[in-house]
Amino acid sequence: MQEVKILQHFYDIEVPKRRLHYLLALEDFFQVNKEQLAAQFQQDFQIICQELKQQQTQQQKEPLGHITFSLLRTELLTGRYLSIVEGTSGEWFFDTKPIATTYDAGWALQFLTQFITELSQYSQTFMGIISQADIEAIQLREAIHFYQYVISLARYALSNIEGCPAFKELWCEPLVEIRIGEFMDNSEVVYATDASVKDAQEMKKWLEQKLEDEYAYEVFRQLDLSEGNYLTIDARYAFFHETNLSHSNLSESLLIGTSFRDSHLTEVDCSFSIIHEADFTNCQLQGANFQQAQGASGLLDREQWHMSGYLPVRFTNANLANANFTLADLRGACFKGANLHNTQFAGANLEGAIFSKESQATVQLDSFQATRVIWQ
Repeated sequence: MQEVKILQHFYDIEVPKRRLHYLLALEDFFQVNKEQLAAQFQQDFQIICQELKQQQTQQQKEPLGHITFSLLRTELLTGRYLSIVEGTSGEWFFDTKPIATTYDAGWALQFLTQFITELSQYSQTFMGIISQADIEAIQLREAIHFYQYVISLARYALSNIEGCPAFKELWCEPLVEIRIGEFMDNSEVVYATDASVKDAQEMKKWLEQKLEDEYAYEVFRQLDLSEGNYLTIDARYAFFHETNLSHSNLSESLLIGTSFRDSHLTEVDCSFSIIHEADFTNCQLQGANFQQAQGASGLLDREQWHMSGYLPVRFTNANLANANFTLADLRGACFKGANLHNTQFAGANLEGAIFSKESQATVQLDSFQATRVIWQ
């Protein structure tokens, strides 16, 4: 009975406490170094695509519908951090002849190793009650938490994947998903592109129904969805690339991780919306309304960990003339290269937000905001 209580204490108290310590360390490492990590991931992805292309040519492999990165837990027990990267047809799991290569996720999983090393050393104080097999089981179970940062990095690094020459050389189906997760198990879409032709009016009617759990990770590319009533829509991690959403109502919407790259959003209403990780790079956002939008980056609560911290909202090179960010929370957001003529930031939380040095003389920030932003 005493051994059972000791084991329960170890699992309920000691494991979560030490896990939190190393996940916070990984969070800080990731947020500080994400640009360098993203550049390295882009290089690795180029090589991965080249290797897949070579195999695709040699094996006369049909067009790819999925590229999936999968955590290999068994590799962890040998001290390696390899993920398998599989190229499969649209049949995905049912493709019996995938092409494959590997990706080294050591930059993230080394924190798991540090966590397990400390846990193993501490377990020795329990006089043999906790075995090495117990520690290994914990390692395999806990790995997915640390692997969450590989998902975040890939989403950040591959936001402009279509500029990757090696990816463009792959023979692919119209709809291609890049996914990261567990081997033959749950995975998450980090990028999707769809070259198929969609009817803009049909898509607009569908979106205006505001259905539950229908739009996440969907691709809306090169469509005229302007003047739409999308109030309160849940479009988490959807892809609205090169799409016209001008004069549309997206107020009070859930837009976490939604990508609007290269889109027209003139006078769009995103007030009171949740926009963590949203990407507005190269967007036309003249007169857009982001009043009281919530888009802080990083962890919102460091006392507990449920997922990796949010990536910064990106307004890189966007036209934000006359846009309104009154009382918005945009901690860590990127405004580099943006047109900020007459942009309103009254009461906005801009701590750690990045602005171009060239805009320092013209952007309308109060004295408190100006000392909290980063000028690059």
